[in-house]
Amino acid sequence: MKNTFNLKKIMPVALGVVVFAIAFFATQYFLSSSKEDKVLTDAALVEKAAEISKNYPLMLDADTRLENATYSLENNIYQYNHTLLNITLTEVTENLDAMKETLTAKLITNLKSNPETELFRENETSMVYYFNDRDGNAILEITITPKLYQ
Repeated sequence: MKNTFNLKKIMPVALGVVVFAIAFFATQYFLSSSKEDKVLTDAALVEKAAEISKNYPLMLDADTRLENATYSLENNIYQYNHTLLNITLTEVTENLDAMKETLTAKLITNLKSNPETELFRENETSMVYYFNDRDGNAILEITITPKLYQ
C-alpha cells in the first residue's frame, strides 16, 4: 500500500504547535511575573519548568499534545516534548528533512523577534523541541542554540 502522507498535512500542525508552545509558556508564566522576576536565576528557571509541567499534558489542537516542558540547569536548555497523535513515524519518514528545515527557520525567527521570548535571549537558553508519534517513536528533534537566534 502506498504511503499517502503529505508534508502539507503535517506542516500546519507542527508550526501551530511550535508557535503555541512558545507563546503560551512565555505569556502564561514569564510575562505574568513582576519586573524584578524578569532576571531569573537557574534555580528559578528550574522551578518555573516544574510549575509549568504541573498543567500537562495539554492538548494544543486535535492532533497535538504538549506533554511537558523541562529545564536543564547544567546545560541551560529548555525542552518541549510533544506527541503528534494522528501520525506515525512511517508516515513522515520521507519528509523529515524538509519538515525540520522549515520548522527550524520558523523557530529561529520567532526566538529572534518575539518579545515573549526575551527571557530566553537574556539567559542565552538553548531550546530543544521533541516530537513523538502516537506510538511514542521519536519523529523529530530540533535544537536551537543562542548563537542561532541572537
